[in-house]
Amino acid sequence: MCRSWLTSFVIGMLIAAAACSGSAPKEPAGGPAGDKAAAPTLETRWLRGLWANDIRDQLATVGLTCKGPLQEKGTNVWMCESGTPLVSYQMRFYGSSPGKIEYINAIVTQSGPAKDALALRVFAVLAGLHFDGADQAKARQWLQATMATGGNTVIGPAKYKLAGDAGRRTFDVKASGSEW
Repeated sequence: MCRSWLTSFVIGMLIAAAACSGSAPKEPAGGPAGDKAAAPTLETRWLRGLWANDIRDQLATVGLTCKGPLQEKGTNVWMCESGTPLVSYQMRFYGSSPGKIEYINAIVTQSGPAKDALALRVFAVLAGLHFDGADQAKARQWLQATMATGGNTVIGPAKYKLAGDAGRRTFDVKASGSEW
C-alpha cells in the first residue's frame, strides 16, 4: 500500500518537473512493453482455486469420509478413507492452508479378484477436481487410458502419476511447482 502511494507520488513529481523544464520524462528501460514483462507469473506451488472443502465434498460423493487438517512436519494434512473387507480406499492431501493444496495422494488396495473399476471410481473424482488451468476431461481420459499400465503426465498446472497393479493402485495429483 505504501509502496504504491510512494510510486504514484514519485511519478507525479517527475511529470511536474518535466512540465516545468519543458522536457518529457524518460520511459523506463524496455519501454511500455517492459511493464507487461514485469507482470507476476502464475503461482505453481499449489493448485490455485482448489480448496480442501472442494476435495472433501467430491470424495463424499463416493463414500469417503475425511478428517483434518492435522499438522505433519509443519504442513496441513487431511485424511480420507473408506473400505470394505475386500477394498480399502485411503486418501491424503497436503497444503500450507485450506486454499493452498499442493499434493493429493490416493491408494486403493484390493484383495480377492481385483477390479480396476473400483480404483477408477475414486481416481476419476480426483482427476475431475476443478482448479485454475485444469482440464478435467483430458485428465480423466488420460487416467482411463493408462489405468492398466500406469504412467506420468502433466496437464495444465498439475502433474499426474498412476502406479501399481490391480491389487494396489496409487494415484497422485501434484502442483507442478510443488516440492512434494
